[in-house]
Amino acid sequence: MTDVDPSDPKPFDPFDALTERWSAVTAIHNVQLVDVQPGEGGFTRLVIEHNGRSREVLGGGRWSPEWSRQDIGKHGYVVPVKPFPEAAQQPPEGACYFRAYSEPSLRRVPELDDSKGNLGWRCDGAFARGFLAPAHIIPGKGGRYIDDKTETVTVRVPPEFVRECQRVQLTPQQLLEGFIGDAAGIQNFVECPRADGFGSNGSDEREMAGDWIQRAYGMNAVDLDALEAEREDREQREMEREDFGGLLEEFIDSGGQAEALFKAVQALVDQQRDKNDR
Repeated sequence: MTDVDPSDPKPFDPFDALTERWSAVTAIHNVQLVDVQPGEGGFTRLVIEHNGRSREVLGGGRWSPEWSRQDIGKHGYVVPVKPFPEAAQQPPEGACYFRAYSEPSLRRVPELDDSKGNLGWRCDGAFARGFLAPAHIIPGKGGRYIDDKTETVTVRVPPEFVRECQRVQLTPQQLLEGFIGDAAGIQNFVECPRADGFGSNGSDEREMAGDWIQRAYGMNAVDLDALEAEREDREQREMEREDFGGLLEEFIDSGGQAEALFKAVQALVDQQRDKNDR
């Protein structure tokens, strides 16, 4: 998410009715929700504070005595309301939504932004000095998020599949990515968002996608947990061999004889073998 351009000669005032210049802004961060009251047409009126200034703005949410005031006192960001053409009643022009940070201490720090498009943040704990996160996500609890580790592949699709995608008004990429999220059992939680954007369509969809894979290709399945455990064991042994080689070098450099060390180790091996044979 992008913020207001700090080099703008006319700094953006988030309280200027959020009208003509609001459309150019994706989000305004470090906003505190001070109060929520019912507004005209069943929508809300928000009192927000930003940079020490407070003002009332139009809210795009429907007023609800049970839910509308639950985020009062929290810090977060405001985003413009996008009209829904099919909605019977449109929210007020220039209205915004308030979205609370899942991490209460999270704050945007624009001066930490880098040249690669990553945004600067700060929160209590390990990230008190600040950290970077991809521009399109809001860090979660403790500033956590999952890095994008996706791999790019090229897939040919037949016209029959393209037609099926058109039937549900999706592109082939959108449909495949949706199935990938379900098949992999990915749940994209706000408390630890994924930079790759993948998620599932629901618990039933995850279950059905898993069932399809098992039915279609289950005969080829391997025990990945066992294979990964074996790989980790091999890597651990390789590290131990390297450590032992370092000890041998240090022993020789200190004036010791390699043969003496070998005999000492062999004695330990024999002792352990005898113990296991009992």
